[in-house]
Amino acid sequence: MKTYDDFVEALKIGAKDMANEIFDGFENEAKDDVEAFLERTKNDMKRWTNLLAKGELTQHDFSDLVQAKKALAEIHSLRQIGVTLTKLERFRTGLINLIIDKALTFFL
Repeated sequence: MKTYDDFVEALKIGAKDMANEIFDGFENEAKDDVEAFLERTKNDMKRWTNLLAKGELTQHDFSDLVQAKKALAEIHSLRQIGVTLTKLERFRTGLINLIIDKALTFFL
């Protein structure tokens, strides 16, 4: 059975790949931002993925809950190095979609 920690590690790998694609590098800054977001949302994410795995939360509800956390993905490190706002928003949206996709793969 996959654990929440396995889920987080998969997110970090996916975010690194996404950062490399969107920013042509800056994986370390993206990693810092992803880890900060995951730490800020850890309690909610653990609860929601647990409910998803138990079938007590629908895929749609899970997606809505994660989408609502999008504003917490502040992306400070990437902003400090001068990444354009368009790329930052693309990364933020990609991160939220990655979380949803990985959770559905891991916990259903």
